[in-house]
Amino acid sequence: MLTYVKTFKDYKDFLVSQKRNLPYNAIRHHYESKKIRSLLWKLGKLDTDPIRDYLLSLYSQIYGRPAIDPLIFIRSFICMLRLKVWSIDEWCRKLKNDPVLQYLIGTWNPPSVASHYDFINRIMKDDPNMKTFFPARKNTREVKVTLKKDEKWENYDEEDTKTLLNKYKHGAEDDRERVSYVIEMIFNLLVVEPSIQKGLIDTNNLILSGDGSCVHIHSSQFGHKVHDAPDPDVNYRYTAPDADNGWDSDIGHWYFGYTMYNISNYNPVYKTDLPVYISLAYASTHDSMTTIPSVARMLDLNPKLLPKYMCLDSAMDSVNIFKYLRYKTIIPIIDLNKRHYGSDNPYAALENRDNDGTPLCAAGHRMTRDGYDNSKMATKFRCPVKTGKLDECPLLGKCSTSPYGRVIKLYEKKDYKLNGPIPYKSDEWKEIYKNRTCTERINNRILNDYGLHKMMIRNRSKFLFFILIAGINIHLDAWFNNPLL
Repeated sequence: MLTYVKTFKDYKDFLVSQKRNLPYNAIRHHYESKKIRSLLWKLGKLDTDPIRDYLLSLYSQIYGRPAIDPLIFIRSFICMLRLKVWSIDEWCRKLKNDPVLQYLIGTWNPPSVASHYDFINRIMKDDPNMKTFFPARKNTREVKVTLKKDEKWENYDEEDTKTLLNKYKHGAEDDRERVSYVIEMIFNLLVVEPSIQKGLIDTNNLILSGDGSCVHIHSSQFGHKVHDAPDPDVNYRYTAPDADNGWDSDIGHWYFGYTMYNISNYNPVYKTDLPVYISLAYASTHDSMTTIPSVARMLDLNPKLLPKYMCLDSAMDSVNIFKYLRYKTIIPIIDLNKRHYGSDNPYAALENRDNDGTPLCAAGHRMTRDGYDNSKMATKFRCPVKTGKLDECPLLGKCSTSPYGRVIKLYEKKDYKLNGPIPYKSDEWKEIYKNRTCTERINNRILNDYGLHKMMIRNRSKFLFFILIAGINIHLDAWFNNPLL
């Protein structure tokens, strides 16, 4: 039972009034003094009031024993990852014996290990039941595919992405029943929205990038046989029943686990990389199958995040992803997969086009780009003589009698990949595409700096919970490094 979630002011009042209960110079002499001082500053800036109603809605206001203030758990998990403690059991032992950590999270009565796990289950609306049995070899289905290192596993087709396009074309409101919705909303309200207000995420000229990363888990894909199970054909227990096998092209091996997909923004003024949306899918899920749902859910959570440009690597080279982004008025900056074209230059197979896609006139001259027509979704090219690029042409006045000169329009709907507003591999395209590396840095920060690969957790919902707690920490780091905002 919970009838009241403490306000941000209540927490700040606690920090002021209860500091006298700490031993003299306890923070200064703490073995993690530098990190403790930074956490005090960060938690003192983390306004939790926007999420109070969401947290209160997770509890009964009438029945049950009095519950612990959920904001204590939020601060507890933030501190846990920032102090590089990868086990909830170990963290709770530290909490129990360290008054400085208790002071940080806002209580002198720290919650138990079981309470921490119960909070995760409540937030994720997921209570894993280890008594659920499955058939043998549930997670060991053989994949008869031979791949090399740095080679992607293309286990999807255009019909799959077309289905996603039709499903999410008009939004992701029907997806709000997913188990991750509450923690995603908390992440958005707690740090993404404040980062927008601080100017760390510039929504006026927003460039977002998306990328997937392999999440290897510490769990056996073979499970454990239970001899006294009710059904002898369904008698295996798995600690990660929702994980499966995927291909890690970086190391050239199959792995057991999940795929993390993040959408992030790089701010060149403040030199910050910030995640704005993170999801977790099966290891076998191709990045092309994750992109459309992730963008749709992100925009459903926060419409302010509608970007001008979206940078994706060649794994997302699907025409339906191009169509979806253009339907949302987003300009796709997507590297093309050369295996789809049989050449490093996708323009090579096109008639009357130069190597960079510029149309050639009847005399073989490069025509002059004359802007993009948004209403018709077409790029206009004019006669190079009429635009002053050439002095003369043998076909002048013959190919067109108009004083305006010959005009060619490349309509995007005829080729979403090669007829877009920004020519593929042009200088402008390359400059925007440089932003995509921010997603790789975010993947590294979550998996390594904030220790997701070191944590002995297996359940998918717990992985996603800690991924988003790491994301909160990344935003707090950016606030701390830019204190004047």
